[in-house]
Parts: sequence; structure tokens; C-alpha cells
Amino acid sequence: MVGMNKSTVPQVNRPLKRKSPLKPMQLGELLFNVFNYGILALFGLLTILPFWHVFVVSITSYQSYLNNKFIMIPENISFSSYAVLLGDPKIHRSFLITVFIVVASTLLHLAITTVTSYPLSRSYLKGRNVMMLFIIFTMLFSGGLIPHYLLIKYLGLMNNLLVYIIPGAFSGFSAILMLNFFKQIPDSLEEAARIDGAGHLYILVKIFIPLSMPILSTLALFYGVGKWNDWFTAVIFVDKASLYPIQNILREFLVVGNMDTIGKGIFNNDSYKLIVSIKMAIIMVATLPIMLVYPFMQKHFVKGVLLGSVKQ
Repeated sequence: MVGMNKSTVPQVNRPLKRKSPLKPMQLGELLFNVFNYGILALFGLLTILPFWHVFVVSITSYQSYLNNKFIMIPENISFSSYAVLLGDPKIHRSFLITVFIVVASTLLHLAITTVTSYPLSRSYLKGRNVMMLFIIFTMLFSGGLIPHYLLIKYLGLMNNLLVYIIPGAFSGFSAILMLNFFKQIPDSLEEAARIDGAGHLYILVKIFIPLSMPILSTLALFYGVGKWNDWFTAVIFVDKASLYPIQNILREFLVVGNMDTIGKGIFNNDSYKLIVSIKMAIIMVATLPIMLVYPFMQKHFVKGVLLGSVKQ
């Protein structure tokens, strides 16, 4: 407006610029971070290098391996060793057996652990402290290998796929982790469900299990990895090579040196040159699947371990 004094013009209050709360990193803190990152990078490199070496040797020609046994860069790349493995029906069968064992035993383990931990997590259950003592006792002491063998033989589980699944389906360690996780769930949820007329089975299936996916994923990863890597069970209780999981095929080939592990029709005079690369290829086949599962379960795994390990 014309004639309006500057003193009459309304003043606009502008927000004051706040200084950044971040302080410049001091020299000591910078050196500490560089040292930590350097140590972690070194450990990561030491972890990756052996696996990378195994993979490189599995796709490297036999002559290149003879010239330089410590190979870090692939030379004369060839997938002949994988062709030998994938062409062997024994490998197919053992791999499918291993997948079946892992899936079936893990589901049974989670079911038994869940129905055991739920009642023990309720404070109104009478005698639960005595039951917990029995569970802890089994974690500290076992019956021994010979009684275990006699029991398996008496139950008729010798040379049976069920010997991989039923024994060891319950774990006291898993029960304690899940029990502590159940204790973190508010009692008000159970009380509200009871007011609506829900029973224990409905509360467990509709409330507790959906909220327990982190601990279920954690236990599935723990138990599944253990079953995937299990070779001792077959050595003690299984005589039929047709029931061997992939880890026992790997053991027969690497430790025992049994060439008959791979189908006789697959090997010829030229393919014996692939023995070293085939050994590495079997390691890759036995290791890679379980490594691919972990990234998809990492988020639930970390959360489940943290919450399941807290005791109220």
C-alpha cells in the first residue's frame, strides 16, 4: 500500500535455523571405526575365500588345477563336474531324501515344541516347575549311544526314513526359547479371547501361533540346518545306500573315497580326471541350498533369538 510506513508492515517470523546436532567425528573415533570395519572386512574375507575357492575349483579344468592347486580365478571354465552329478540318479534320490527329511522333521519339531511350550508358559499350570526340571535334565544328561541304538532297533526304525524324523523331534533348548517368547505375549489377549468363549486350542492356533512367526522361523532355521548337515544318523542306523541323505553321499566320496557312490555308468576314463572338481561340486550342491534359505529368514531369525532369549 502506498504511504504505509515500514513500521506498520507486519513482520513475518522466520524459523530460526537450528544447528545440526551431529558433531564432527574426532580423530580417535574415526580411527576406532576404521579399525572395526577393517577387522570385520578381514573376517568376512576369510569366510568367503574358502567357499569361493571350492566353487572355482568345481568349474576349473583338471589340467589348470594341476598347474595351480590354489586357484582363485577360474581358468578354462567347464561345468562337466556338475553334468556328472546331475546325471547320476543316486544324487537325485539322496537330494530328494534330504529335502523330505528336513521338511518333515522340522514341521514335526515345531508342532511338538509349540504344544509343549504353550501350557508351560501359563503361570496357572500346576506342576510346571517340575516339568521344566525334567526338560532341563534331558539337556544336561543323555541315555548314551548304546541304549539309544537298542531303543531304535526295538522300535523297528533301522533302515527306515522315520529314523531321521522321529528321534530328536523334541528339543529342550527349542522349548525354552519358545516358552520365553510366549511369555512376552500380553495376558490381556488370552483373557479377551476367554471372555468371548475361546478355548485353549483356539487361543493357541488363532492368537499365539500367528504372533510367534519370529521364534518359529528361528527354530525352523536352527533345526533345519542341523537336519540338513546330519550324517551321523545314517552311519549308525542305516545300512542301505538307497536311504542315504546328501551328506552321507558327500562323506562317502570325500572321506571314505568310495567311487561307487557316483553311478558306475557315469564315470569313464576321461571323467576320472574330474575327481577333484566333482568333489568340490558335491560340496557346493550340499552347501548352497541351505545358504540360500538364510537371507529370507534373517529378519525373523534375529528378532526370534532376541525375544526368545529374554526371561521374565
